[in-house]
Amino acid sequence: MFAIYNIEGRRFRDNLENLKRVHSPHKANQVSFHENIAQDETVIIQGNTTEKVNSQGLETYRKMLHVNKGTQIFHAYQLMSHPVITLPVDTPIQEAYHLFKTHDVDQMPVNSHQLQLIGLVTLKDLLAFIIEDGDQISFVKDKTVQDAMSPEVITADPVSDVRRIADVMVEYDVSAVPIVNQQDHLVGIVTRSDLLKAMLKDPPLSLWG
Repeated sequence: MFAIYNIEGRRFRDNLENLKRVHSPHKANQVSFHENIAQDETVIIQGNTTEKVNSQGLETYRKMLHVNKGTQIFHAYQLMSHPVITLPVDTPIQEAYHLFKTHDVDQMPVNSHQLQLIGLVTLKDLLAFIIEDGDQISFVKDKTVQDAMSPEVITADPVSDVRRIADVMVEYDVSAVPIVNQQDHLVGIVTRSDLLKAMLKDPPLSLWG
């Protein structure tokens, strides 16, 4: 399952096919997954536990995907990074920029005051509010993360086939997908670098198999 969150909370939760119906992919911005995944990027989110998934649930999921028992399946909860840091929505741009540099990341999820996911902000988004003059850096005044963040963020359930997550990354030109459980709690994130590491494992991950 995939979901969409914005400033008002969750507005959608359903399968990938219906996601594409209600939220059209950015075709003009698409690039090859193999070109996109080569960039090693790390994104962090809150959450310090991985939900356990019982065998019956996995079997149901296999049937839904028409995958044989003998086929090795990689799910989001097996690859995701956790725990991590999120940004409050009212974080000043300057403070957010310094947090990005301190933690050496390229993007961070954004939380409401109730600690619910409402967006995603990237370093590139922040640069639109930064003025560079040689070695001097100044920031546009009175701007917060809310002014810079993506107004909507696509997430996946912990038990989501990583091949479908890779599909979302390609179709929507995003480099990471936050992992959110049914209670709307952030529990991890899957990045391009996570997928790349999985592809290098033995046996290798077959993204398009």
